Formats: sequence, C-alpha cells, structure tokens
Amino acid sequence: MPDVLFILILALLIFGPKKLPEVARQLAKFMAQFRVMRDDLKRQLEGELLRIELEEKQKAVVAPTPQLEAPSEAAPKEAVQERSVS
Repeated sequence: MPDVLFILILALLIFGPKKLPEVARQLAKFMAQFRVMRDDLKRQLEGELLRIELEEKQKAVVAPTPQLEAPSEAAPKEAVQERSVS
C-alpha cells in the first residue's frame, strides 16, 4: 500500500492537481483499450487452435488405415497347374 501512495503523490507533484484527473482518464481509456485488444487476440488464438485441432481430427478420420494384404489366390492356382503338368 505504501508503494501506491508514493506513486500517487509523485504523480500529483509531476502533473499537478489540475492535470491529474485528465491523465487518470487517459490512462483508464488506454487500459480499457488494452484489455479489449488482449481479449480479441486471445479469442483469435483460441479459434485458430480449435480450427487446427479439428482439421487434425478430420484428417485422422479421413485417412485410410493401413490394412494387411490378403494372400492372393493366384499362388494356389499356379501350384495346381504345376502339379497337373508334372
């Protein structure tokens, strides 16, 4: 608390009693604008992260899963043909 009191007294000495309310209003406007910009940036980042996450999930669902190849039926026919030729 003593730190805040020191800052207020210092601001009063630097800006004077007539200018201090105007400076306080400008500071409050700046802080409000900063909060709006910060929240907007946060929403944009969260939206992009969500979009990327959804794209990754969609790619995982759409991507074909590798399947084992079924043994071809040509091999037994060749074996049968070799037996009948002999």
